[in-house]
Amino acid sequence: MSFEDVLAVLERAFKLELKVVEGATAFEVASEDGETRVKVFIQNADERRKVLLSADIGEPPPEGGEQLLRTMMEANHLFTGTAGSTLALDAKTGRFRLQRYESPEDLANNAEAKLVSFIETALLWSRSIADFKPSADVSESEAPAGFGMIQV
Repeated sequence: MSFEDVLAVLERAFKLELKVVEGATAFEVASEDGETRVKVFIQNADERRKVLLSADIGEPPPEGGEQLLRTMMEANHLFTGTAGSTLALDAKTGRFRLQRYESPEDLANNAEAKLVSFIETALLWSRSIADFKPSADVSESEAPAGFGMIQV
C-alpha cells in the first residue's frame, strides 16, 4: 500500500480532501460531540519504508504533570491503552504526541480500521489530558521504591 493509498483511505473514511506538501499532510479531527479536537500529521517516511502517523494530543497540565507522565509511561508499557502507538513529549513544542510507524504491508490488510483506531486513540488521550486532575499527593510510604544497581 503506497502513501497515496493511505491518504485515499483517510479521505474516504473521514470525508477529507488532503493536500500533500513534501511527502506530508495534516488535518484536524473532532470527536463526535465536537468537544475534543486533534491535529493529525501523516508523513511518508521513505527512508524507513514506513508511514508516520502522529497527533498533537495536548499540553502538559500546570499541576500534576508527574502523575500524568507516569500514567502515560504505564500506558506505553506493552502499549496498554495506546492501540499500539507510543505516547511522547515533543522536544520542540513541549506538547504531548501520539505516534506510530506503519509499514505499507501492515496497512494493506486493514488500513481503514488501523487509521480510525489511531485517530480514536488520539482523541481519547487528548480528552484525558485536557480533563486530567491530579490526585492528592502520594506520601513517601506509598511511593514506589527506587532501585539500586548491583555490580556483578
